[in-house]
Amino acid sequence: MSRHDHGQASLLEAFSATTLELQRLAQDKDIEHFHEAALSCISQLLPFDSAWWGRAALIDGLPEEHSSYLYRLPRSYLSDWQSIRHVDVTIDRVHDAPGQAVIVDMRSPTSGSGLNWLGESYAIGELLCVVYVDPQTHLSDHLTLYRVPDAARFTEHDCLLLTHLMRHLVAAVSANQIRTLVAMREALTHPRNLALAVCDQHGTLHCAEHGFIDLLLSEWPDWTGPCLPVAMDAEGYEGKHLQVEASTVGDLYLLAARSRTVLMQLSPRENAVAQGFGEGKTYKEVARDLGMSPNTVRHHIRAIYSKLGVKDKARIAHLLHAPPD
Repeated sequence: MSRHDHGQASLLEAFSATTLELQRLAQDKDIEHFHEAALSCISQLLPFDSAWWGRAALIDGLPEEHSSYLYRLPRSYLSDWQSIRHVDVTIDRVHDAPGQAVIVDMRSPTSGSGLNWLGESYAIGELLCVVYVDPQTHLSDHLTLYRVPDAARFTEHDCLLLTHLMRHLVAAVSANQIRTLVAMREALTHPRNLALAVCDQHGTLHCAEHGFIDLLLSEWPDWTGPCLPVAMDAEGYEGKHLQVEASTVGDLYLLAARSRTVLMQLSPRENAVAQGFGEGKTYKEVARDLGMSPNTVRHHIRAIYSKLGVKDKARIAHLLHAPPD
């Protein structure tokens, strides 16, 4: 084998090892720590000094950030970039050829005064950037790697590496979000009556279980996505047909939705009694937990049977914990 062939074989082996490690990290790391671990892994194959990894929507030719992760860069970088994004030549270059990595010299006069200033402010010499546009959401996943001015220049070889890595990275992010939903479901005491999803602060769904979409359609039959029909924050949402609880993870929200169809028919006290029986408790246990007499619990259970059209406690549990259709 020639030296060139040996070098190519070594590179292919390193690339394969990197993609396998990204798959492992997607399954092992929680959603808050995945990006850092993945970038550290990539740096072993393609060295860089700092990075920006995010997701954005292209509006009137300019990216509107939906989520961002900065690696070895201060938070001020985002606001400073926002101030010069209208003259950032990188935007047109990467969106003219989505999926193809490009090199931009931030010190070159041809890159414009905005990028020159940004590079000087954060001690960046060159950047290597690639975007992948999701065909369903039309959001663009973007990754930019930076090197300091006195570092080795990015090469066409580096472009090729990042171009082929990007699809693996997009798949790894999706797998990591799905893994987060699975872990969240496994941690719940009664997970079957919930449908889970991940959205960003703009309300765009990044990942969702099928039942979550069905629940949205029960509240908004004409919804087509991918943006949620209502603004979402840590307060969640309570509507006519569904209830959504939200928890913040970085700049994303983990959403847990459940149907209110069954619960709406019950009074607050009846609902509490039904939940107790749904958890497998006895009359005495429900009475003790709710501060009622057993006779009062029996009165409520008869009312619950009548309203829900059921004849036993097992059916109550099924209705409360059945997955969304």
